[in-house]
Amino acid sequence: MKDIEQPIIEYISAMVAEMGGLPVHRDTPLLEAGVLDSISLVKLVQFLEERFEISIPDTDIRAELFESPAGIAAYVSQRAAQPA
Repeated sequence: MKDIEQPIIEYISAMVAEMGGLPVHRDTPLLEAGVLDSISLVKLVQFLEERFEISIPDTDIRAELFESPAGIAAYVSQRAAQPA
């Protein structure tokens, strides 16, 4: 799962660095710490769909999904394993 988790952490870290934020780790609380706002959340979803060639239905976009990079990676791994 490292091949999924690492690009997610790198992408979020790059977004945070642009805003002068703190480093992001696999268990960083993204919403609680204010790392993601509504615009960065949309950009993250677009990144995930393009990078991992998955489709994220609107019904899956909820706060629990974006709690941490590790949680996002687990979701992407699960979603990628589902037939298209």
